[in-house]
Amino acid sequence: MASAEWTSWRPLRLVEDVPAGTLAEQMDGGQSFRWSREADGSWVGVFGHTLAAVRSAPQGLEWRGLKGATQAEADLRRYLDAEGAQARLSEALPWRSDPVLRSARAAYPGLRILRQDPHEALIGFLCSSNKRILQIRVMVAALAAKLGEPLGGGFHALPSWQAIARADDAVLRACSLGYRAAYLRGTAKQLLARPRWAEEFAALETSALLEELQSLPGVGPKVAACVALFGFGRLESFPVDTWVVQALADAYGLCGWKPAQLEQFGKAHFGAAAGLAQQFLFSAARNGLLSRAAVSLPKKPKRPRPRK
Repeated sequence: MASAEWTSWRPLRLVEDVPAGTLAEQMDGGQSFRWSREADGSWVGVFGHTLAAVRSAPQGLEWRGLKGATQAEADLRRYLDAEGAQARLSEALPWRSDPVLRSARAAYPGLRILRQDPHEALIGFLCSSNKRILQIRVMVAALAAKLGEPLGGGFHALPSWQAIARADDAVLRACSLGYRAAYLRGTAKQLLARPRWAEEFAALETSALLEELQSLPGVGPKVAACVALFGFGRLESFPVDTWVVQALADAYGLCGWKPAQLEQFGKAHFGAAAGLAQQFLFSAARNGLLSRAAVSLPKKPKRPRPRK
């Protein structure tokens, strides 16, 4: 891999500091799949067409980018919510009355939802079915390397839908996609007919956005909720994966609830920033840091009766 020509390290000022442990969970905790930890402890990643490195330092976060990339700092500040909009939403979550959420929030202070591009989020979560984070990272990295635009230093952006649609089976097989290759190709062909799809989807109410996303090949309720949350910034979206099912069953006692019922509970209990609460619970659960204190809960919602 060619050596990247980096700028020097510079301070990255955020309204709320991000400790080293939280930074690691932020970059490698299932939101984005394009960051890797270097030997010196820094994190190097690509988001959109921007390449950057971030690290914890005694004075706070520091960053560097490729020389000549004039927009990198502004892009990174937006990506990491430097102005603190989510800090205010986090403070408004019901952590004072919910000891489970309080313990998860305390485990990862400053954890935020990354502001990803919808294209990036959709590709990443189309690859996520029945795979661990490391495996998803491998698939996404292979797609970028084989089909994406070079950014310098051996790094590549994620491929366009056109590049995915015209890729032959051998190339997609080499990316370890398995049956997910058909989902990616099918989605690529469908979205090529809608060149302004991201803008059209972004204009929808969240319920309509989730429905539209689920019209794409390989996008079920969980993937749609993830793309809405991580790609479109819909913080009210509450993805329910196996870790969240386990967290809500073990810590909240919601054993036997269906994913749709758990999603309904999450939105009702956590409110407008339910997706941020979900990320706290997800991170604490997968790292064995979730409290099991009891909280006052609603009754199990009934499944809606079919119309006659």
